[in-house]
Amino acid sequence: MKTILIFTCLLISSVFVYSQQGSDYFYQEPIVEFTYDAIPLDSLNNQITSEMFKRRDLFVDIAEYEGKLANIVLTKNAPTIDSLENEPYLDSLFYNFDGTDGYEYFQIGSLEDFLISLDSAGIDSNFSFLNFFKSLQDWYSVYRYSATVNEGYTLLTVDTLVAGFNIRFEYLGERFTDETVNTVKGSFECKKFLISFKVSLILPPLPPLELLSTKDTVWIVPVDDFWMVQDIVPTNHIDLSLLGIPPFSIPGLTTIIVDTLRIIANVDDGQSTPTSYQLSQNYPNPFNPSTTIIYSIKNDGIVNLIVYDIQGNELATLVNSEKPSGVYEIEWNASNLPSGIYFYQLKTKEYIDTKKMLLLK
Repeated sequence: MKTILIFTCLLISSVFVYSQQGSDYFYQEPIVEFTYDAIPLDSLNNQITSEMFKRRDLFVDIAEYEGKLANIVLTKNAPTIDSLENEPYLDSLFYNFDGTDGYEYFQIGSLEDFLISLDSAGIDSNFSFLNFFKSLQDWYSVYRYSATVNEGYTLLTVDTLVAGFNIRFEYLGERFTDETVNTVKGSFECKKFLISFKVSLILPPLPPLELLSTKDTVWIVPVDDFWMVQDIVPTNHIDLSLLGIPPFSIPGLTTIIVDTLRIIANVDDGQSTPTSYQLSQNYPNPFNPSTTIIYSIKNDGIVNLIVYDIQGNELATLVNSEKPSGVYEIEWNASNLPSGIYFYQLKTKEYIDTKKMLLLK
């Protein structure tokens, strides 16, 4: 029973980690930042404003990823706007848009270490949490803009054996009627989708017994400088009493846009004229073995961009030269280094900043 509880909680966790959405109207022009209020919900789905935090999404590039041309997004959370500025971007998310379908790449990302630890603990010698979740990683056409309104569609159905029980995992989508959403940035006509994850116990000849489900409602607006306007995941009440597990709840979350900022029009190796110095989070992150770093230089001058290991030893000098004002990107290949945490530092006469990155092989 403990294994099933862990399994279902992991599926719920994956929704919160990777539920950020794109659309056919996904903002294509790097580099743009979007800032959101993220407000937890209580057991009755009332907003707990005292626990509100900030989320930021950074659109950094469009590049090949797992066989598709991907819109690459970095994301991070922090308690306040001020502290958000100092937090590193931790996740790299990927989206692709083809015709009337919006694809999202489902990935285990930051769950990998936890999945490995579960397998190492020997919770179920016949079931690998890591292998199961890895088998689900792929592109899925989550946002189908030509789909019939209020008619659901199945993205994925997988049956697996966990602790002797047949468990079914379903990934589902549904398009709703377009809807107006009011925000501090104005009122917008949005495309509306419901994305669901469902876990059921298969007990033939009885119909499947639903153990839990999540319902993530997303509003996306086709207006310049906006993409996902609002996202609501209601509190999930889970009753596994038939399996001998006491009922419990996972708090919900409302996310709504509060600001947007176009940092630069695009990255063109120094031709843009930035209004400030900036060192962006590398992408992808985690990476293997190559990653890209974007930086902007406000004034002409000597620029140093250096990579260090966790002990502070200098590993690579990526830039050490005079640079005119502009925006630049550079790729670093770490194929000769082991997995681990590394740091990269941008230094000029007027500016210095250091960020962390993670190499996973």
